[in-house]
Amino acid sequence: MATDSEAPKYNKDELTPPDFLNEEYFRKVLQKDENDEALTITDFKMIPGTKPGDHFASIMFKAIISYTTKGRKVLERSLVVKTMPIEDGLKKDLLNEMPIFEREIKMYTKVLPEMKRIMESIGDFENIAPRLIYHNAEPPVVIFEDISKAGFSMHADLFNFENTVKILKKLAKFHALSFYINDNKYSNNLNLPECTGIFLNEKSIGKLQVFFAGLGVLKNIMKEWPGYEEIVEKIDKLIPKFTQKLLDVYKPTPEPGFNVLCHGDFHLRNMMFKMNGQDINETTFLDFQLCFWAPPAIDLFYVLYLLGNVEVRDRQNEVLMIYHTELTDYLSRLGCLRQGPSLLDLNIDMLKLGNMEILLGMCFLPAFCLDPADMDLEALGDPSAESIDTYYNMVYKNPKIVEILKKIINSLALKGMLD
Repeated sequence: MATDSEAPKYNKDELTPPDFLNEEYFRKVLQKDENDEALTITDFKMIPGTKPGDHFASIMFKAIISYTTKGRKVLERSLVVKTMPIEDGLKKDLLNEMPIFEREIKMYTKVLPEMKRIMESIGDFENIAPRLIYHNAEPPVVIFEDISKAGFSMHADLFNFENTVKILKKLAKFHALSFYINDNKYSNNLNLPECTGIFLNEKSIGKLQVFFAGLGVLKNIMKEWPGYEEIVEKIDKLIPKFTQKLLDVYKPTPEPGFNVLCHGDFHLRNMMFKMNGQDINETTFLDFQLCFWAPPAIDLFYVLYLLGNVEVRDRQNEVLMIYHTELTDYLSRLGCLRQGPSLLDLNIDMLKLGNMEILLGMCFLPAFCLDPADMDLEALGDPSAESIDTYYNMVYKNPKIVEILKKIINSLALKGMLD
């Protein structure tokens, strides 16, 4: 387990795993995975799975196991384990109300295998996600192969245009596959439109104020920015309506609108990469617990704000064109009978769902740009008015963040998003 000196490196609720995640539990998991009831574990330890700020919607550990099976010794195997938090707080309360484990289990046991089958049928053998080793509904647990052992790693900084495009093309493929699956729903028994938004809905939004309450703090700070008086007034009028506007974003576009299965949390820390120097060789997507049926613009806003750097946002028109080309080409390769959206349709959806751009650009990106080591992440577990105010004042008064924000806010104002 982590020592006291290591504690700051990890989330507080990941320092001690739940009691049931013990050696006997993993012996049964591995016996099933290796198809060997005689499998015996020779060494076992659990360590925290992620650094502070890497994720929010679960707690994660790594199980490092040595074992003997079918006459051979496995010296060390690493498994990634996701389960529910034991520490009381906002995270535990939210996860008790949000069916994120049910959603992720459906993705890994039904949707992703169907995507893989379809891809392989057309000669595409690229992997979208890590291999699922084991899952259980109660207590909720999902266990994956640790792909860091295969050379994948997290990436700290937002990507340049060239690397972002590589990820964007894989996202277009993921979206195209989901559209094709739904277009053939009578042959696969998958009902993707039933995957409604679970991050922001009428039930959860009251407890999620910490994620977008920063608008009020930002408005007050902007009063000190010369020349922003008119924009401050617009934000002041927007704030009372913003919650409902966000709820409207997390809904599919009515027919004949174009909807896909959005990842729903498509940011830098929800994927891993094989790198060649500064260039991406391979990308694997993680964390499918918030996937929901909606216009692709939802994930595309994440690409622009929480995946790519300022160069990517400056070249938004190119980003959308590349995505549209890749989406259209892959739908054609799949033999999809229904036509995808036009590039114009895609741009219109980006405007219609502009409140998502406000959320990501003005609330999420500023916090995302800070080093987690410099952030009071415990404030996210204590969403009192005082802690929210303290947290966002730290974020919005950072000179680096102010420079980024001014450019984003001016762009949003020019597009009429703040009206």
